[in-house]
Amino acid sequence: MLVRDAMSSVVLTIGPAHTLRQAARLMSARRVGAAVVLDLDRCGIGILTERDILNSLGSGQSPDVETASAHTTTA
Repeated sequence: MLVRDAMSSVVLTIGPAHTLRQAARLMSARRVGAAVVLDLDRCGIGILTERDILNSLGSGQSPDVETASAHTTTA
C-alpha cells in the first residue's frame, strides 16, 4: 500500500473566525488532524492542527472563545 492510497483528496477548510471547538468538531467528523485556515481578506493560508488546539486547551484557554486565526501555523 502506498501513502497516497490512504490519503484523502478532500481538504477541510475553515475560516479564521471559527472557534477552536467548531474546528475540533469539524476535524473530528471528517477524521482529519488538521484544517486549512483560509482568510479571503489576507494573502496566504495557514494550518490549524490538533496540537494547536491541545496547546490552547493545555494553557487554560477557552475553546469557545479562542479562534482559529489566533492559533494558526503560517508559512
